[in-house]
Amino acid sequence: MKINSESNSLQILKAMQESQKELKDSTEKLSSGSSINKASDNPAGLVVSEKMRAQIAALGQELENLDNTNNKLTTADGDLATMQSSLQEMRNVALAAANEGGNSKESQQSYQENLNNAVESYNQTVENSAYGTQQLFDGTSGSVADLEKMANLDVSTPEKAEEAVAAIDQKIQEVSETRADIGATQKAEISTAKNNVQTAMANLTASESTVSDTDMAKEYVNIVKNEMQLKASTAMLAQQNQIPNLVLNFLQSE
Repeated sequence: MKINSESNSLQILKAMQESQKELKDSTEKLSSGSSINKASDNPAGLVVSEKMRAQIAALGQELENLDNTNNKLTTADGDLATMQSSLQEMRNVALAAANEGGNSKESQQSYQENLNNAVESYNQTVENSAYGTQQLFDGTSGSVADLEKMANLDVSTPEKAEEAVAAIDQKIQEVSETRADIGATQKAEISTAKNNVQTAMANLTASESTVSDTDMAKEYVNIVKNEMQLKASTAMLAQQNQIPNLVLNFLQSE
């Protein structure tokens, strides 16, 4: 007669080890918030999750690039607004200088000096306008437009002042068209592209979340279940180990 079956104890120990492993896995998933902490958790899910994360990262970089482009265009638009102010100042001076018969020689000279200062301010903005190290108006790759500096204007006589007004109006038109192009690009292209990228990121992030995020309720249930199984297995193992002693005591009492 067998007093104790070793196989019963081994089966109990095996069940305890399985419960401990599942308890550890559930605790790890709850603490990390991820259902895939190692490849063995979900090999197929890991491949899908990593592919989605790579796509999300690429979309994030694309969004950053769009933001940089938009910021560059906003900077260019601000400088163009300053240039428009300088051009409007030039036009006012040139119109005043074109007042035939109403200006003295000293007045014409004063207008010329004021105009020279406005032209210099305009040209400095054209030359110095940049986004980081990228020039904005020199026509090179990455620049926003190719704008030439304003040539020297002569308002020493009313006739020449009229010519200056025409030249200034041409520049005003050029700058206004450039600003309109920038605004259209920001509104129609960049804004639409950003919305599309953000939507794609949100959808991919939600999809990746369903693959890799921990099901909190499920893992809490698993923890409670495995803790109960461990307690039951421990009690059963202790009882199994007491059987030989009980039998021996019984035999010795006879």
